[in-house]
Amino acid sequence: MSDPESPQTTDDAPAPTPARSVPVAAIAGAVILVGLVAFALYRRNVTTGGRAAGDGSAPAAGGTAPDGAAATGTVIAAQPPVRLSPEAAILAERYRCVCGCNDTLTVCTCKLPRGSDEMKKVVQEMATAGTSPERADQAMAEKYGPGVLLKNPAPPQTRPSHASEAAAAAH
Repeated sequence: MSDPESPQTTDDAPAPTPARSVPVAAIAGAVILVGLVAFALYRRNVTTGGRAAGDGSAPAAGGTAPDGAAATGTVIAAQPPVRLSPEAAILAERYRCVCGCNDTLTVCTCKLPRGSDEMKKVVQEMATAGTSPERADQAMAEKYGPGVLLKNPAPPQTRPSHASEAAAAAH
């Protein structure tokens, strides 16, 4: 029989693991940090065309380098979308864009002249000035025609809806 006070050894007991002398997480973090710094330095060199950043040899704002040579690359002149205040967003729910898509003003994203961007700016100015909804309706109808008001029948649709384009792009 076995002695009740003697330790029993079984084959299915896990063997004790020796303590690690080096923390693996610290080493992994250091490796990642070194990699990120190296990548940042690489990108800095690539985006400045091999020149040191801040050495005065970067292209000037006019698109030419200080020595008169043409700058390389493409100028991006994207305009940020018009952001409406909460008051202006509520007011914009009363109107449809006149670009031809017949979307509500808050949904349309067209960049056409007299399109949603211009209309949103007008609505934002009216909301900032504290214009009443009735007076805003009058002003919008005078400027863009009676079809701008959602309470009036929609004019014939001449452009595809921006809402359906966004839904199709999401799928």
